[in-house]
Amino acid sequence: MRLQTRAYMLAHGANPDAMSEDDFRVVMVALNDGLLGNKAVLMTLGAFTAGVFNYIRQPSAKPYGMADILGIAYDYIHPPLSEEEKKNQVNENLLAFMSSMPEAQAKLMKAKNGS
Repeated sequence: MRLQTRAYMLAHGANPDAMSEDDFRVVMVALNDGLLGNKAVLMTLGAFTAGVFNYIRQPSAKPYGMADILGIAYDYIHPPLSEEEKKNQVNENLLAFMSSMPEAQAKLMKAKNGS
């Protein structure tokens, strides 16, 4: 399994020699368990399961999301955002919200130009 893990990492641009033995073992276990390399299967089954669970849940209950269904495998597919990425996402969300109001482009351009 070590050889297959090395080959997988090299094929995807990683350097297995630069990793600690513990990190390499985590990747090897994840690959062996099928968490890596099965993104399409995980996403399909996760979406299907979330849809079924959301259909049968109580109206007052919290809706299920992919992270709830996939658990730790979700982080393999969608790595958590860094602090800088989180700040950028907040700014982009605010700009998208502000742009949705009527005549937003003209008002935003006025504010940008200092008028």
